[in-house]
Amino acid sequence: MEHKHIPGLVDVIKVDQPAGILQIARDSALDRAFGSGKPLLNRLLVRRILAVLSHNGHRFPTMRARKATGREIEQDALWKKLNVAAPHIRASPADLEPLAVWIRDSNPDVAVGPLVQQIIGRLFSPTFEAGEHTWAAAQVIAASLAPGNTLRNLAWKVTGKVTRAKALLASMVGGDLAGVHAVSVAIHNVVRGLNQMRSLYLDTSVRPTLTPEMASQRCLFAPGVVLRQATSSGMVGGCPYAAGTLLLLELEKARQASGDGSMIFLADTWSRCPAEQWVPAMLEGVWRRATTVHP
Repeated sequence: MEHKHIPGLVDVIKVDQPAGILQIARDSALDRAFGSGKPLLNRLLVRRILAVLSHNGHRFPTMRARKATGREIEQDALWKKLNVAAPHIRASPADLEPLAVWIRDSNPDVAVGPLVQQIIGRLFSPTFEAGEHTWAAAQVIAASLAPGNTLRNLAWKVTGKVTRAKALLASMVGGDLAGVHAVSVAIHNVVRGLNQMRSLYLDTSVRPTLTPEMASQRCLFAPGVVLRQATSSGMVGGCPYAAGTLLLLELEKARQASGDGSMIFLADTWSRCPAEQWVPAMLEGVWRRATTVHP
């Protein structure tokens, strides 16, 4: 845990231990309301992230406050929808064949991003058609969230590149911001998992030892960082914080260090990922199809 605190300038705590992360994720006083009156660097960080993870004045679901109108209902509805879809994708339907072919093929020049985007996009719109342009839009949005590259990000803001990327993807999922987030932000962890799966498959000493469930579990990755803000004072891991303190939860770092799978979807918290069942099922389906001969 690291606390950077310079009065009036910055007040940020980085948390990379599962116990602290779960404490924060379950605490109703640590929210995504992101109120005003923060130190300068806090305010600039939040403003930049919200600018990327919003569209037409509306925040992406992953940046909405706990008590935001309709947030819980919409999150639960998507969770139920994806849970219903999970058994079908787990059974390795023909839709997964392009991904299975990619797993079996050692050609590094074939991009997996658009293949994953096609599968995820169809969850939100049956007419979604992924391609180089949609994948490029997702890469722009993800890159604009990464720290650094201030001049590039400023140029993209001036030219409206990020806004156009979000508008393109929003138009393809009927304006559903959960869908935009899925095909532009969350997708990159799935792509990372499939790259891992390809490595497992191509290792002929490892491949026969893995069931679909085992392969799926080895290919799950947590988000790098999620953000919370304190609405009142408190303490985490012996570190005190004040109202307005930003808390950066380093989920993937915590998962890698501890092996704690609860970091991936924060399943037992109010902000759980609606895809907590669907993503493992999809990975199982890809492995099952890649390792099975189909006529």
